[in-house]
Amino acid sequence: MDQRSAGRRVLIVEPNPLGHRLHYVKLLIDECRSKGDQVHVLTTTDAVESAEWGVHLSNEKSAIIRRPSNEFSLSKIAEVSARLGVALTVVPEADHHLVSVARRGWSGPGALTLLAVRAEVQARPPLARMRPAKSFVKKTLIWAANLRPGVRFYALRSPLASRRGPIRWVADPVALSSSSECVDAIRNDLDSQGNRYWLGVFGAITPRKNHRLIVEAILDQPVIGLLIAGSVDPKVSSEVAPLFARFISNGGRLIQLPGPLSDTDFDSAIAAVDCVLVAHSNEGPSGIVIKAAASGRRLVLAGAKSLRRDAVCLGEQATWSKLDVAELRRAIRQAQRAPKPTSAVDLGDGEFRRALT
Repeated sequence: MDQRSAGRRVLIVEPNPLGHRLHYVKLLIDECRSKGDQVHVLTTTDAVESAEWGVHLSNEKSAIIRRPSNEFSLSKIAEVSARLGVALTVVPEADHHLVSVARRGWSGPGALTLLAVRAEVQARPPLARMRPAKSFVKKTLIWAANLRPGVRFYALRSPLASRRGPIRWVADPVALSSSSECVDAIRNDLDSQGNRYWLGVFGAITPRKNHRLIVEAILDQPVIGLLIAGSVDPKVSSEVAPLFARFISNGGRLIQLPGPLSDTDFDSAIAAVDCVLVAHSNEGPSGIVIKAAASGRRLVLAGAKSLRRDAVCLGEQATWSKLDVAELRRAIRQAQRAPKPTSAVDLGDGEFRRALT
């Protein structure tokens, strides 16, 4: 234990329960506890009552402070921090606070640690051509925010990537919770569908995950099975339903594991498929990619430049394609022909825990 920081009062701020966010909160709580800190969590009633809270924080005994979702401006967070007299305030997803911190700094007590989950700006056509310039501006703001007294503003990077530059980078914290028994059980279910090559799509499926494109790429491949593990946006679900029907009528097989899943079930599903497919329009590190790489799975990655960098780092374990049906289909067929990967990526979340706390 670090005696210099023992006994601090720490406030962790996260109003949104979706995706990776509460996993981050759990990691930070555990790290603070290991230092003897007293932890408070500022969140919303919706977050506490969410299924995701049940997965990550159901047994959490920290002091939980609930506020309406419209009371999470930087000034409101500073007010809560001052009332509690905390030594450290941590905001593990703070992209929307970046401009405020860069302009006005931190008015609360003690130190403020923040994380930009996406250092690269997201933009769809016709604004996509402006993405490099906007990303440069965002990174400049992160650099400027770090000049403010008491502020540390990090940007998330893939554990596979070595990022340089004037801003602070921290590796996406990825841990595996799969069990051999659970992996075997899921794989047995897949094998009961016949001799198929199983693709897996994981996590919260939103329009930026290009679900329709994925299904279109496998429509004419009856030897394919598709496992979907995680929640699916209702709009995406209704859009791809007719394609699923065609895929199945052509001889394909579909298995869905609705989210949110426990960490063990989710990670075991990743380890059970033959190939993990990630097709993102948005830039930024993907925990799914790292989990799959660490599980020794083959990967097909498509779209984002950050995924292309991951594919380069993974070498023969991964194939990258553009967000194009024909190219994605070729990449999937290439993965089917390739041998199983012979090695897996080593992981660790210590850097994330230490940096943010």
